[in-house]
Amino acid sequence: MIPHKRAFLAKGLRLSGALTLLERLARRPGLLVLTYHRIVESTGPFYPQVASATPETLHDELSALARSRRVVTLDEALTLAEGRFETAEALALVTFDDGYRDNADAALPVLRALGVPATFFLTTNFLDGVHLPWWDHVSYVVNTSRVRVLKVARPSPLELDLAAVPRPEAVARLIRAYLDHLETDERALRLDLEASAEVMVDEARLSRSLFMTWDDARSLVSAGMSIGSHTVSHRALGRLSEVEQRAELAGSKRRLETELGCSVSALAYPYGWPGMFDATTARIAREVGYRSAFLSREGINPPGAADPFSILRLGVGRADPPVLHRARWALHGAFGGSIL
Repeated sequence: MIPHKRAFLAKGLRLSGALTLLERLARRPGLLVLTYHRIVESTGPFYPQVASATPETLHDELSALARSRRVVTLDEALTLAEGRFETAEALALVTFDDGYRDNADAALPVLRALGVPATFFLTTNFLDGVHLPWWDHVSYVVNTSRVRVLKVARPSPLELDLAAVPRPEAVARLIRAYLDHLETDERALRLDLEASAEVMVDEARLSRSLFMTWDDARSLVSAGMSIGSHTVSHRALGRLSEVEQRAELAGSKRRLETELGCSVSALAYPYGWPGMFDATTARIAREVGYRSAFLSREGINPPGAADPFSILRLGVGRADPPVLHRARWALHGAFGGSIL
């Protein structure tokens, strides 16, 4: 068996020179949007799947991106989206979701050194330091628990022998269970997990350590970066009532504009895949003043794409080396999809 076959194939493309040819072929008109989350060397006890890159690999990836496409600002991207992406250029937009502190501490210096503009979609509750995301809560509890057997009743009964099941696998199994029940009372899930694991979580302290302050966000604006909304509390909008959706969308926009003194015209749907938002979500977003919204569905936005509230993005994961990201971007640009 070949470990990490996708990376192996991408490396083969680079060594053979085929990747360079692909990147030339991929310079077709359209907008490639990249999604990053955390930029860290290690996530510690928190959820590792939100780590997109280290500062070094971020530098390498964005350097390669800037050689193959012109990186645009959010305003340029929104104008392009409203014009059905009609362009003769190969363009790219760099985005970061959630508002982790390392975006300001680690990503911003790389962006400034390269002269690359980026957009940060911020969740206002996270910046307030009062709310720890459920995925980081799950990971922290499992990784710090000293119990032998973890038994949870919510969202569905699950028993994990932590002496036999590796902690990453235990976290992954709980994450999958939570994703299937995002409409369940989140507070009840947290309390049930903490009680079973015999771990007390100081949510405010951990949230303040993980996420930007409002002053950090202001430093992004001062550096010429753009700000978008990622709602108030990162809930699955498509599973909320219309009243709740409006509160999430209008409330986050209003708060960001008040705190940061800039216009907020773009939204990234939390989770961003079908079912996590709906036609009602897009309608409300328009009504409260957003110009565009971004998905998590993969693809490049080609000329003629009609809906500015369904902008495609490619997620970047740290488990994949930079050469694999380059190959995926090139395949999407050249052929509209990727086998990697």
